[in-house]
Amino acid sequence: MKKLGNKGLMGIGTLIIFIAVILVAAVAAAVLVSTSGSLQQRSLTTGSQAEEGVSTGAEAVSVMATDGSTGHDLEHFEVLLRLQAGSEALNLNNTVVLVDTATTSQSLDYGGAVADGTESSNTYSYAVTYVKQGPDYEQDYLSRGDVIKMKFRCDDCTSGDTGGIGENKKVRIKIIPRVGTTSIIEFTTPDVVTDQRITLWP
Repeated sequence: MKKLGNKGLMGIGTLIIFIAVILVAAVAAAVLVSTSGSLQQRSLTTGSQAEEGVSTGAEAVSVMATDGSTGHDLEHFEVLLRLQAGSEALNLNNTVVLVDTATTSQSLDYGGAVADGTESSNTYSYAVTYVKQGPDYEQDYLSRGDVIKMKFRCDDCTSGDTGGIGENKKVRIKIIPRVGTTSIIEFTTPDVVTDQRITLWP
């Protein structure tokens, strides 16, 4: 009987060890599942942010300028914009415009929405007129279906007769949102600027 008792005790010890191994394996599996779920969520979040960064942006439709009949240079510019296909809405308060020429660079911040026919009030900001309001319209945003006219002055861009951009000058306009792709428009002003209103691009 003594011999059988020893075997019983050994069997109980083995059972305890077996249960402990199962518990450790279960805990390890739970940790792996939790880590995998966290990594997957992080991957989805990163992928979503990357997709938004790539797809968000504005598309230029045309660029026009006025004041060409005085001084043979251009001071007031209008850029017609809409969203790129599949783009998220663009917050204009977080969108900067750079106007570069061979000799100068002018940075413009958003100055607010204005009525059609109203020009930007200074050379440090751009104003916006909503030519068309889409189904998701919200002021100070470029949303799906919106078409906006971005207006700015360029009094000190080059050494034109009155401070504007003169004849035969290369110009690059960059529209830079905080999130998304930069839109770049490049053109050269005409060799002879005499008309009051000129189409510069396309």
